[in-house]
Amino acid sequence: MQLNMKIVINPKYKNLEPFVNSIPDTFTSAGETIYKARNELKTYSIQGMEVVVKSFKIPIVLNRIVYALFRPSKAKRSYEYAFKLLEKGVATPEPIAYIEEKRGGLLKRSYYVSVYEKEAEHIRLYMSGEKKDEKFIGELAKFIAGFHAKGIFHLDMSPGNILAKPNGDDFEFMLVDINRMNFREHISEKERYSSFRRLTDNFEVIKPLAEEYAACANMNREKTVEEIKKECYKFFGKSLE
Repeated sequence: MQLNMKIVINPKYKNLEPFVNSIPDTFTSAGETIYKARNELKTYSIQGMEVVVKSFKIPIVLNRIVYALFRPSKAKRSYEYAFKLLEKGVATPEPIAYIEEKRGGLLKRSYYVSVYEKEAEHIRLYMSGEKKDEKFIGELAKFIAGFHAKGIFHLDMSPGNILAKPNGDDFEFMLVDINRMNFREHISEKERYSSFRRLTDNFEVIKPLAEEYAACANMNREKTVEEIKKECYKFFGKSLE
């Protein structure tokens, strides 16, 4: 069956078109792998800039049909959602392109290309409590409350999907792995609590994070702390007692 390729490039990065076009043929042999599990991320230095390419795992047959007929691919959603986030003033690495390979009309491989934020790191050490910084936790809470207020609901808000980098005396946060996300008019309190569940099971982190979030979101402090604690403990299989 014939292999069809769809490549969409951000006009701002038209100069990277030769590189983007080469990705399906060179991904396995070029670039530096920075993450490899179900999906794989590789970085490249191209024309004086750093970029990252995410190769999504080939979907199972049922999902290949779903992506062909009913739902945009993860690569396409990542690309389009990045523009939506930036339009709403929420930071994410700038989108460069996405690629879809289809055989017989069904999705095979797909890739998402974005600017590589080399100075940014995930927030795992802060969420585990290994790194302690009250200002960092406060600014993180403000960041989350800010995008929730804009109707942005990240369905996989884990420590690996929020990046942080120094910005003077402050921190700049950005969302990544953004293909699982909703944009809506309103996010309920229950949804707000549940969105924290993947971040941490450390109450010394939960408490100040939830307190500052409640202050930013004009929610009851004690209830917010208790409900976020319940969601986190339940997700991590930790007893409330």
